[in-house]
Amino acid sequence: MANDFITSFAAEESHYYAALFHQDLVQAVERLKGRTVTAAMCRGGQGETNRSLVAEARVFVALCSQAYYADEGCGADWAVFEHRLHLEPPQFRPSDPPARVLVRWQPANPPSGLPLAPVLSGEITDSYACKGLYGIIREECGVSSEAYRDAVDRIAAAVCDGFAHGPLEVSVDELPDLALPFPPGKSEPRVLQPPLAPQADVPQPRKAADDPDRPRVFLSYAHEEDGDIHKKRVAALGERLRDHGIGVLLDTIAHRKGPQHWPRWMRKQYKEADLVLVIVSPAYKRRAEHEEVPGKGDGVGYEADYILNERMADRQWYERILLVSFPEHGSAHIPDFLRGPTLYTLDPETGEGDLPDLVDYIKSKAP
Repeated sequence: MANDFITSFAAEESHYYAALFHQDLVQAVERLKGRTVTAAMCRGGQGETNRSLVAEARVFVALCSQAYYADEGCGADWAVFEHRLHLEPPQFRPSDPPARVLVRWQPANPPSGLPLAPVLSGEITDSYACKGLYGIIREECGVSSEAYRDAVDRIAAAVCDGFAHGPLEVSVDELPDLALPFPPGKSEPRVLQPPLAPQADVPQPRKAADDPDRPRVFLSYAHEEDGDIHKKRVAALGERLRDHGIGVLLDTIAHRKGPQHWPRWMRKQYKEADLVLVIVSPAYKRRAEHEEVPGKGDGVGYEADYILNERMADRQWYERILLVSFPEHGSAHIPDFLRGPTLYTLDPETGEGDLPDLVDYIKSKAP
């Protein structure tokens, strides 16, 4: 099970004091959440042990200091979490991600391009700003000081806020080679790209002889507020495509297999599909263009950002991203950034309309 948060600290720091703070933070978070939380410590230089923890934790707490920014292991941990943050489409990615909580462990200037650990009270002359949390522990009556308890409570509140913004989990096997943002001179910092920016992420169709489920299509659609009528018609389209020997990737099928981590599931299906079928509808257009009520239908917005990234990266995008409409909807509901290519209009329950043309094109991708 993934940890609620991890505490990342430099190998040169005092393990005793870091562990003392970590345990106090766990207790403060539990008081705020009213439940037990799971947490782990990530000491710099622990290699694959840290890598697997950072790849799954919801919140990353960094004990910032000069020792931290000089620790190659801490740089590797930071890079893994930064990679996860950049799996979110830019529209959903805040410039100051709540899921990464920076603690002024000891006053330090971060390497160029990295954020500065914030001053909690806003006063640059208070103990936390001047000494850091480690300095408070050593010089101001240790963990019993008011300044320490106040700092821990504020950091705990930041961790709780980060829970709602945790990035996508990844497996260690999914992680690419990552440039380290620090220590200086070890590896130049880089800007991580959204996952669909490189054209290489667009999968190439394989012959049916290589895989009997090919060609494979991913159905991207919105859940309309019509008592599941639209959802059932999308499922009917999936059944018709399967009847023609086409592999179908659809959330309703995955749901029957048990609980899913839906953002990860969507990303995997999108990348493995030979073709993506966009089922246009009123809700799909609103959500793809991010004009829906905040927090409603975010799944479509997430998928649409992948599609938009591919559209911008590949001039032949319309050969993989296909537009499909049921008769009750039509071209008026195509997202603006997808207008232009062929629109296949069909009735999924009767098979009338452009279904034969759509099937012929899909099957041509796996001759």
